[in-house]
Amino acid sequence: MKRTLFYPALLTGLVIVQSAAAAIERDTPQPIRPVRIEVGYTKTVHLLFPAPVTYIDIGSMDLLAGKADGAENVVRVKAAVRDFATETNLTVITEDGGFYTFDARYAENPAVSTLEIPASDPSAGNEASAEGRVLLQEVGREKPATVKRMLSDIYRQNRQDLKGIRSKKYGIEVEVRGIYVSNDVIYIHTLVRNETNISFEVDCRRFVVADRKLAKRTAQQRQPFDIIRVCNDPPIVRGRQQQRTVFALPKLTLSADKVLLLEIVERNGARHQTVEIGAKELLTAKVL
Repeated sequence: MKRTLFYPALLTGLVIVQSAAAAIERDTPQPIRPVRIEVGYTKTVHLLFPAPVTYIDIGSMDLLAGKADGAENVVRVKAAVRDFATETNLTVITEDGGFYTFDARYAENPAVSTLEIPASDPSAGNEASAEGRVLLQEVGREKPATVKRMLSDIYRQNRQDLKGIRSKKYGIEVEVRGIYVSNDVIYIHTLVRNETNISFEVDCRRFVVADRKLAKRTAQQRQPFDIIRVCNDPPIVRGRQQQRTVFALPKLTLSADKVLLLEIVERNGARHQTVEIGAKELLTAKVL
């Protein structure tokens, strides 16, 4: 009888100990293992990241590092001096919040000249890895990787959940196809259609908050509104073609006398477009 009671108590104790150990592990800072790379003076090492690079830091002046021309996700690295003796480091942060660290030592002929850095696996748990995650300030409460995934999903699904929010002038049509919200980040899905034979080259896209009565008549009482992230930001919409863009904006609500304007300015042209988004449309944004 005593043995029968002993085993359940032992199992319960083991479960409690395991739960406590798991809780301690969750609360303990997890190390990020640096990736070891070799760099040379006459050879350039290229690092390919899964997202555009926004920050690069080198540990000493023995290294040279920078983004490759025309490639936002490629960093080139080489030695600034021959035969530097002390190992140094390199840190890179990507647009989706990835944090990468490397230990670099000198080699006249680096064994690897191109290194592709894989995207992180969210299912990997708290095991130490070569990548950490950075909560970029401008995204607010949402993780940058989540914002990126939401933008991609909206663009890929290409739903049309709104009608009637549009502007059409000079053969150029701009339409808001959907407004969504997740964790206080607002996503606006838009389409630009060029019905002319002349390309529409975009100088800038911007959002501004303006007085409803004055929105179309004056530039006064206008408050610029920052764009957090963009999915597909084409610089040109060619004749008889269309392009879609998804914007991520920070939390926003409007009073009844205000509107959110999406302004698209044509470079070296006059076919500028303005679309009005009212307070009601923002408040009834679909939850993702």
